[in-house]
Amino acid sequence: MMLTLLTATGIALAVIAVDAVVTTARPAEALAGETTLANAHASAETIASGRHHASPIRTEWHLTTVAALCDAEDLLDTLENQGVEERELVVLGNSCFAVRWR
Repeated sequence: MMLTLLTATGIALAVIAVDAVVTTARPAEALAGETTLANAHASAETIASGRHHASPIRTEWHLTTVAALCDAEDLLDTLENQGVEERELVVLGNSCFAVRWR
């Protein structure tokens, strides 16, 4: 009887855990059109390199996720140095960030 009760409880907890993960997890691509995006125009806060690259016309967004804010800042700085003018940062959670650019 005790084994049956423990098995049923374990299965119930597993179902609840899976349901919680599935309902709260959203892919980063789903956030691409939300209004919570902030334009990252940090050109006044970075060192000017004197190089200005004419960026080709880009129509589709590229998206990547990083686990640390410093990685997101580095990626945004790299994109700025490459002449990418449209770049955005999305905060996905306490320690997950999405950077998109075109």
